[in-house]
Amino acid sequence: MLFAQSTGTLVGSVKDRATGETLVGATISLQGLRIGATANAKGDYEIKNIPAGSYKATARLVGYESVTLDVTIADGQSTRLDFQLKEAPRILEEVVVTASKGRNEKKLDAPVTIETVSSEALKITASPSPLGAVAKLKGVDFVERGINTVDITSRGLNTQFNTRMLTLIDGRLATLPGLGLPQFVLAPNPTIDMANIEVVVGPAAALYGPNAHAGVVNMITKDPFNYAGADVSLRGGTQSLYDVNLRYADYAGNVGWKITGQVMDANQFESGNVFIFVAPNLVGQNQTVLNPQTPNALRITQSNLDNFISLGNAWRETEVSRMKAGLRKVDGALFYRSDEFNAKFAAGYSQSTGFLGSNFGILEANNYAIQYQNLQLNGAVGKLGYFLQVTRTANNAGNSFQLHDRAEWLSREATRIRSTGGATLTREQIISRINTAFVDSASATTDDSQLYDSELQLRYDLEGFEFVGGAQYRRYLPKAGFLTNGFFRPDSDITATELGAYLQIDKRLLDNKLRLTAAARVDNHTYYNTQFSPKFSLAYEVVQNHNFRVGFNRAFKVPVILENHLFLFGGAARGNVRGYEVRDSPTRNAEGRPTGNIVARYDALRPEQVNTFEIGYKGLFEQRLFVDVVAYYSRYTDFLSPAFQISNGVSTFAFDSNGNLSGFDPRTGGVGIPGQLTTYFNYGAATIAGADIGLTYYFNNDIMLEVSASFMQLSGGENPFEAQGVPLLLNAPTSKYKATLTVKNQLLQGSFASLHGRFIPSYTFRAGRWNGVLNDRTVVDLTLGYEFKELGITVQGSVNNLFDNLTPDVLGSPIMRRFLSASITKSFGSFINR
Repeated sequence: MLFAQSTGTLVGSVKDRATGETLVGATISLQGLRIGATANAKGDYEIKNIPAGSYKATARLVGYESVTLDVTIADGQSTRLDFQLKEAPRILEEVVVTASKGRNEKKLDAPVTIETVSSEALKITASPSPLGAVAKLKGVDFVERGINTVDITSRGLNTQFNTRMLTLIDGRLATLPGLGLPQFVLAPNPTIDMANIEVVVGPAAALYGPNAHAGVVNMITKDPFNYAGADVSLRGGTQSLYDVNLRYADYAGNVGWKITGQVMDANQFESGNVFIFVAPNLVGQNQTVLNPQTPNALRITQSNLDNFISLGNAWRETEVSRMKAGLRKVDGALFYRSDEFNAKFAAGYSQSTGFLGSNFGILEANNYAIQYQNLQLNGAVGKLGYFLQVTRTANNAGNSFQLHDRAEWLSREATRIRSTGGATLTREQIISRINTAFVDSASATTDDSQLYDSELQLRYDLEGFEFVGGAQYRRYLPKAGFLTNGFFRPDSDITATELGAYLQIDKRLLDNKLRLTAAARVDNHTYYNTQFSPKFSLAYEVVQNHNFRVGFNRAFKVPVILENHLFLFGGAARGNVRGYEVRDSPTRNAEGRPTGNIVARYDALRPEQVNTFEIGYKGLFEQRLFVDVVAYYSRYTDFLSPAFQISNGVSTFAFDSNGNLSGFDPRTGGVGIPGQLTTYFNYGAATIAGADIGLTYYFNNDIMLEVSASFMQLSGGENPFEAQGVPLLLNAPTSKYKATLTVKNQLLQGSFASLHGRFIPSYTFRAGRWNGVLNDRTVVDLTLGYEFKELGITVQGSVNNLFDNLTPDVLGSPIMRRFLSASITKSFGSFINR
């Protein structure tokens, strides 16, 4: 005979202990069960179909101390249990999901170094880009490449093309399929829909796979159940900025939805870049050839540069660029949730205009389009939890072009005009005769690449062991004019597949004070041997809220599609998928084999690997001072170079694996420099050791001061190409200092202010065509605002770079001058769940 299980219902409310205010979004869970509830707009919750028995019920909300109460559920009855939560220092209850790949855990207990940016911090940043809030994070290198484009990385070995930090949005891969660069601000998700950002600092390949080499950035958007309502934000500022954000999200029963959009336009800041085309030595070069850090064979004087400009062989960025920034975004999602099963389908589209970094110059994205479609399912079957996601991402370059490409074709036109009767013409007269339609066509960049990303993850708890395992499949379908299959070999197959599987085991001992974590991942890539990435960590809570951690991580970076298959300047800049020889002569024998003496060999690219040991401490003193310190020692092998010129086509000449002279191919129509080559390669080994120190002091719940200092040093480098003049550089500051003061409700209830400052000392940077020293950079940002809570209106004004520091974040990027902005946001609340 079969008997129905006895069940009951738990209902109640969640309120602020001090004010009695209802706490919307608080979560209630029952220990030992996979069911729970979220407090609605009235602060009420209900959990049905609970097996009869005694339980411990816990209510949680970020910013409040969690409360656990005993409760007994009787068959067929409704039991009431009300919670009153007390505000706590944010760090005590701050929950992250990225540290253990989807599993909620307190930031204080995370087995890795993880930094967070709250929704509040995103809204009050003074930076032109909302991701400017990331600049305050400990251990993070942040670069603004313009009004709306940024780079985020950590722990050195930077280039103009940073791909060592994996970027996710809601756990899905957010990478440009052809370029391999993170999408960041270019992604279809508008600013107003960002809930928070989590940044894992340091290697994370054991869970996330290839290119989580320096860490992971996970941008998490708002769901309609916890963030229901309509919001409108208007922002204006200097550089003719206007920025409009719209969001509407709501739910009815188990079904939720959201639709968001953004329109932004502005004028770019100037960088002073000048792009040069003088064959054969100065192809695609820029004004940094004036700097002492440029190799002697390429260095010129200011008078040389002035002469090139007058002849039409060099062009200022304001002559080759529209100097505009813009965003057009629309994004939406449908949700279904229940106690056993959750589903989400999301899709978005964006068109962006702005600057993207390149080792060779600057890509001006003009209406660069990104679209994605994503399906996510998660739930539980018995004790087995699961998560499944499938994503398609595609991009189209629109009217984009490389600034140095446009300068090249303008120079070619100027040369044609001077050689056909225009030798005595002035520069202005030459410009008036240039066939701009031809230049636009010749310098256009095409990119119609796609990426398919999927993952299945399973979770299971067994006798105190927490298991997380899964598999990922990624398929890259690149098709771009700057790749070998986009220009002179349109039928070549340069697709790539990544397949990986991982398992993490967590065990807590000694009354949950000791946490042991072990993880391992195996990855297979189309071009490379199988990679194995283990991770081990031990975390111990000495006393409450004081944790020590030691750990080991191995991570790897595979060369992205562009590093393998780049094709620029008629072949003078190439990817390195098969290797090159550099010789002292371009001559070949009767059989077509090179005869010159070998100067150097550059093997085909191999995956870069890093083994990192970390020791860390997190502690909260007197409920006020939070200390977070981590020291690391990283040993790199086969680490990937920035793009460097390995032969000049004058005294040294590069040949590919088939014995063909690089830098020139007859199929390019005669464009190119025979024997010249700029490419990527693997160095030997190097060690980077460093430490990040962070302090947060809570004067009270309304005043918080955050300060941090970071230090790192490159040592023990093995550079087999030093004799060829190829340097081995950290390409990052050896120290960074940051401080942020946040104040609320002081002069008036509802007022807020944020003062942020960071100091980046001078350092040498060399990558591709960029060579020079970045001077000290000190940036101070200020935001003041007021929230009219009853009206749902927030107004604020901001100043970025208050003292107008003139050092760019990286060579070639715009000098982000003092920037003023003001905004107003109106929140209407839910139209259905009031």
